[in-house]
Amino acid sequence: MTVFAVLAHGDSTTFEVTADALRSYEIVVHVDASTDIRPYPRAENISYVEDRVNVRWGGFSVVSATDRLYALALEKCVSPEEYVVLLSGQCVPVRPLADLERLFSENPGRLYCRGGLLLDGLRQNERRVRKRWYFDKFDARQRGVMGRVFAGLRRVGQWTSGTRSARAFDGLAIVAGSQWTALTAGALQSLLSNTDLRVRLDALLRHSLAPDEIYFHSLVYSSEWAQRTLEWPPLPKSDKRTTDFANLHFVDRSLTRVISPLELAQLSVGDAFFARKVVSNDRRSLEATVRKLIAPREED
Repeated sequence: MTVFAVLAHGDSTTFEVTADALRSYEIVVHVDASTDIRPYPRAENISYVEDRVNVRWGGFSVVSATDRLYALALEKCVSPEEYVVLLSGQCVPVRPLADLERLFSENPGRLYCRGGLLLDGLRQNERRVRKRWYFDKFDARQRGVMGRVFAGLRRVGQWTSGTRSARAFDGLAIVAGSQWTALTAGALQSLLSNTDLRVRLDALLRHSLAPDEIYFHSLVYSSEWAQRTLEWPPLPKSDKRTTDFANLHFVDRSLTRVISPLELAQLSVGDAFFARKVVSNDRRSLEATVRKLIAPREED
């Protein structure tokens, strides 16, 4: 059965609603180390990463947290054909879960990990990996005087560290897309144990811009698993946005807009199974909306 892996921080209410909707599944959760974990629900089907990471926006710490989350998810998988679906703590299901299981069963082994090649000649794309951004070292969400100091230090770091040659990436497919993917346990186990490839990607992407959208995609597309993805071979990213590479999620093109329960009920999500970013202080309202959206249809 599918295992849901959740990267959560700061919004236990939305996660509680999602956890309730997924109560018949195994759920593994990484709660940002800077977040109080006590409000998060406890249940037999919910397991939490114990060695939590202090996640910094845009930094490699997001990759580290996901890595630990995946390791825990694999412990819950009983078959290499099972899927591990990555969610955020602000994702909620918006279609019957039977539809998702049907999708997986009708397309065995397919990897839901779409992306575009970053080294495509466009400066805005290439600089994400050829420049060093230092978001873990100098937190981009720091405000006030320290925020300005950190921004200056990041610029100094970029200037002194220079630009990587494109040749440093020879033999690799450096791909970016939406981080919210669905991978089989077999593929995930193989990818995470590919030490040589991971050591190289770790070094090259350690200070890239938003490596959570790059690292695991590049791991997939630089391996023998690439041909099992939705789009093979990958095309240049060009001017496409992250949302153009969505897998199972509806993500607003702004990447930042918050969706309320009322908007969620009226939202046209197409073929998406989950919506992000959903936030509500009113659990009952959100719970009622989600329950209605995922209710089995008569033909099921």
